[in-house]
Amino acid sequence: MDTALDLPLPQGSHIQAYADDIIVVIRVANEFYSKRSGLFRKIYYGAIEPYLLFGVRAWSNRLKLKKIRDSLNSLQRRPLIKITKAYLTISTEALQVIAGVVPLDIKAKGVFGKFLLTAINNDIKFGSKIFKWEGYETRLDPHNIHPADNISITYDKHKPSGEEIEIYTDGSKINDQVGAAIVVFYYNAEIFNRTIRLSNFATVYQAEVTGIQMALEFISTIGPWNKVNLYTDSLSVLEALNTFKTSKQDILAIKNDILEMSKEKSITLHWIPADTGIQGNEIDDNYAKKSTTRPNIEKIPKKSFKQLKNAISNVQIQIWQERWASSTTKNGRHTEKLIPAVSIHTKKNLVILLYNF
Repeated sequence: MDTALDLPLPQGSHIQAYADDIIVVIRVANEFYSKRSGLFRKIYYGAIEPYLLFGVRAWSNRLKLKKIRDSLNSLQRRPLIKITKAYLTISTEALQVIAGVVPLDIKAKGVFGKFLLTAINNDIKFGSKIFKWEGYETRLDPHNIHPADNISITYDKHKPSGEEIEIYTDGSKINDQVGAAIVVFYYNAEIFNRTIRLSNFATVYQAEVTGIQMALEFISTIGPWNKVNLYTDSLSVLEALNTFKTSKQDILAIKNDILEMSKEKSITLHWIPADTGIQGNEIDDNYAKKSTTRPNIEKIPKKSFKQLKNAISNVQIQIWQERWASSTTKNGRHTEKLIPAVSIHTKKNLVILLYNF
């Protein structure tokens, strides 16, 4: 295998350097984890694959060269053989299918596509699917933000006191329909509520963020109250606001809005646990649930980065499946009869193999 990695590559390619380092990583891993193939999988996904794909933005144009694609996939053989404990004579294509690991050249195209979409704001065509960058969240590079602009919005876990303005926010997803709601109390008397329905593809997290945005919109319409308390049971949103650096534009916008409004109003964020009998939170929870049944969609958020990753992954599987079905590799055809459909679920692949044997 060492000699199989010694391939003559185009000038400027880093693949040979990668190959040398990967051999060292595998030998060290083999020394400590030779009897634990599951750990090899973690090492592959956590160290080897990210290392091989490092700098793909610079060399992605070479993926059109068959020699580069073959070289990338050959680098997978050694770790995948360790993972599957397969014979050395097995074809690379069959090995990838049994291991449930996407071919590296397909993975590289997906990684580069995500970069173009979220960082460069370019539409991409991956496989047969076209991705429009306007439909997905763009990720900010925290390193491009001046340190002075990195702010943290703190929160506490104090329970409502029933004094001054208290605003509760919540998001809900029921039967694949998503909504957000706020309810405002003034000395325990409800004075305002608002509900909104989001696109069905929206996440609960996006609904929770929308709830915070709705609360800030309300706060901007009221006079300079002495104190405004904002309550939410979304710890993930509060932690995102509490973190100094962020790559999400909506979180950064909320931070800036709170910072600006705090010049005239005292705004304090609080976390409260869900379903604990806090009256304001229970009422807002009911409003949020009702918001999912509103007849019209009033907000279309951009799809999350996680949703983009899932969409890219689905296309990768599709491309991989087409390649596997049309492959002419002799050694892989027997495996194709046993596992006709590729999958990243390795247990499923192994069950199929054992069943057929």
